[in-house]
Amino acid sequence: MSSATLIRLGGLAAILAGILRGANSFIPTDAPSTAVAILYLLTDIFLLFGIISLYGFQHQESGLWGFFGFLLAMVGIATIRTGTIAGVNLYPIGALTFTAGLSLFAVGSWIARKLPQWVSVFWVLSTIVGFIGYFTPGLNLLFVISGIIFGIGFAGAGIRIWSATSKQ
Repeated sequence: MSSATLIRLGGLAAILAGILRGANSFIPTDAPSTAVAILYLLTDIFLLFGIISLYGFQHQESGLWGFFGFLLAMVGIATIRTGTIAGVNLYPIGALTFTAGLSLFAVGSWIARKLPQWVSVFWVLSTIVGFIGYFTPGLNLLFVISGIIFGIGFAGAGIRIWSATSKQ
């Protein structure tokens, strides 16, 4: 299988990750179930394949910003999926690492100019809105909006990759 085909399939994974992440925003945080856990796992798997594809699509043009953003995003997802170690919930650390990585990756994407510029803006905006919604009492709705903004940006990046690699 060619690298262009792999990147294109990763673009499809990014589209699915964006859709799932946006939909996941509406799931109440106190709704633990096997179905929800599987949905979150699938979202994270598609995020992994998507971020790998996004980096592969623009790795030369995105420079060190893209590289370090990619690395932090990957470490963030791995940390989130680890769950708990010695009674310590790693989700907040993983989410912080992922969003920091995604923000750096957004800078690299802006520099690379291979993705629509609004994608980078949406990624950074989702990080800012998410932090405000998570840490400010009474503004939980912003955390939901953050997930939707992120999902739209990630799906938009996937659509760009899917359409750009279909010509190869």
